[in-house]
Amino acid sequence: MPDQNRDQELFERLVKHIGEFVESDVSHLTPHSHLATSIEGMSSLKMVELLLYLEDCFELEFEESAVGRMETMQDLVDYVRDLQDTEQQPV
Repeated sequence: MPDQNRDQELFERLVKHIGEFVESDVSHLTPHSHLATSIEGMSSLKMVELLLYLEDCFELEFEESAVGRMETMQDLVDYVRDLQDTEQQPV
C-alpha cells in the first residue's frame, strides 16, 4: 500500500518541477488533473520533453512506453514512486 505522505511529497516535487519546465503557475494541479489538458501548451512532444526533464530531476530513467501511461498527475506520482522503489532494491 502506497505511503500517502510520500505520495504527497512526490506530488509537490512534481508540481514544482513541472512549473519550472513550463515556466508558468501550475499550482492548480491536483492528483486527478489530466496532464494533456491541465497544463497549458502540453502536446505529445512537450510531454516527452517533460519526462526527459523529470528524469534528470529525479535521477531516474523512464521507459519509452511511459508516455502513453501518463494521463493524470497521480499516474505520474505512481510511476516515479515505483521507479524509485525499483532503483532502491538490491540486485
